[in-house]
Amino acid sequence: MNRFYIITNTKKDPEYRFTNMLKGFLLLNGKKCIQIPPEAYENRKRLDIDLDPETDCVIVIGGDGSVIRAAHLVLGSGVPILGINLGTLGYLAEVEKGNWQEMVSLLLDGAYEIEPRMMLEGRMTERNGVTVEGGKVLHALNEAVIVRNSAFRALNFNVYVDGHLLNNLNADGIIVATATGSTAYNLSAGGPLVEPKAQLMLLTPVCAHTLNTRSVVLSAEDAIVIEMVKTTRNEAIKAEAVFDGGSSFPLQYGDRIEIRRSEEVTNLVKLSRRSFLSTLHKKLSS
Repeated sequence: MNRFYIITNTKKDPEYRFTNMLKGFLLLNGKKCIQIPPEAYENRKRLDIDLDPETDCVIVIGGDGSVIRAAHLVLGSGVPILGINLGTLGYLAEVEKGNWQEMVSLLLDGAYEIEPRMMLEGRMTERNGVTVEGGKVLHALNEAVIVRNSAFRALNFNVYVDGHLLNNLNADGIIVATATGSTAYNLSAGGPLVEPKAQLMLLTPVCAHTLNTRSVVLSAEDAIVIEMVKTTRNEAIKAEAVFDGGSSFPLQYGDRIEIRRSEEVTNLVKLSRRSFLSTLHKKLSS
């Protein structure tokens, strides 16, 4: 690898001390290095610059959240991402601050693998009961979450898988997660942990108002449709579908949103032999 872009989470490296050390190390090794200014990637939009087609890697300085944001910034480019973790132990940021020179040297020596991670895409299919054609498509590396944005009351929705009604749920929300996202909100909501390279989708209710509701593991080829319906009190509570904690669709009674596997993937650079299970062990032991 010879040409790098660097994205810095300025909350983790406010004075760019670590960023400058990394840049200096890359330049000393004869590599080309471009630092992306914060204003070029605000509000989780795609980069407000054109990535050079010869770009070999985007290095993200921050943590798992920064890596997820970077995945949206480079969406569609296929450029691999390497995360350098300046926070707590993470799952996506491959390199720790304490051994960054050793790990980046492995990268420069070609001792790495590219690991593609499945993403989700979502679109509105019906608005207030009327079919929607076209429209914007949102993507997620971790999860899409249906949550209320109004009164503190449960939502009511029907969940369909490949056109078949799976369940009617009365809950605070519902999560559709990838295997990568199994360690995020899905885990907090009681969903299963999954090896992140697995090709599947997890459907996990958030605080379901029944005793027999559990997470469901679905094929990556399934299509999930979530239909907003009135509650048992005949209320139409407003909600939203949020993708990776960023972009969202507003939802109301009569709306349907479809979530399925995206054709896009996030390519992560893998340098260490640290497995998902060893990272999980450290997390669970702390």
